[in-house]
Amino acid sequence: MKNFKEMLDKDLETTFYNTNEFAQVRKIKYDGVSKDIPVVLDSEETKDRNGIGSDHAEGIYGRFIVIRVRLSDLGSEPRQGARFWIDNNLYTIANVLNEYNELIIDLERFDE
Repeated sequence: MKNFKEMLDKDLETTFYNTNEFAQVRKIKYDGVSKDIPVVLDSEETKDRNGIGSDHAEGIYGRFIVIRVRLSDLGSEPRQGARFWIDNNLYTIANVLNEYNELIIDLERFDE
């Protein structure tokens, strides 16, 4: 019988990071390395964060997204405050949470 961690790893692989289910392959660039990896855009977490941080200057709009990636796909855990590109959009890493080798990354950027 498999232990819980083995079952979780299998579920991440076969369901959550399956591009026919939840994940989308996106071009990620971080720390000088660019690669195409499966990414889950967490729309519920993004909705929760879009209401925060609204004290910016008039005409400046914050964009916040939350993504989930496998640590093994990214290669290392990114650091808070670093630049992070998804496709050709530049974000700043606001927060990183590592849950069982799955990274939950809060990203932000400000547009006019």
